[in-house]
Amino acid sequence: MEKSREALLIVSDRCYPDALAQVFDAAASSEDPVWTCVEALVSMAELNPKGARAALWRLQRDWKTLKRLERGLGGDPTRAALRIGATIHLARAELGSPDPQLRRRLPEMMDWLGRRELSPAEGAARPS
Repeated sequence: MEKSREALLIVSDRCYPDALAQVFDAAASSEDPVWTCVEALVSMAELNPKGARAALWRLQRDWKTLKRLERGLGGDPTRAALRIGATIHLARAELGSPDPQLRRRLPEMMDWLGRRELSPAEGAARPS
């Protein structure tokens, strides 16, 4: 069991920087970077739920990236950190379920991030 965990960490470590670069590149060219980051996370998780969950574990110890996310979220840094942490926890829990459906948790994640409502375009992006 320890060997499989080590292999997962190696794979996660190798892919993590690329995943972060993709998310931040997409957010940089977006009118709504918060939505774009969350949507990118969901899209990646749909392709590889276990890998996304491992990446979220890694994100929790990546202080540099967390600080960058806090600045991007804006507002009080302590509240931003708590919002991000709650969203990470919610996503990890969903991705750990037998049949993860992270997309259906988008409204709740956006709520935790301080966005009470999805725009009509965002709501249309979600499958019914």
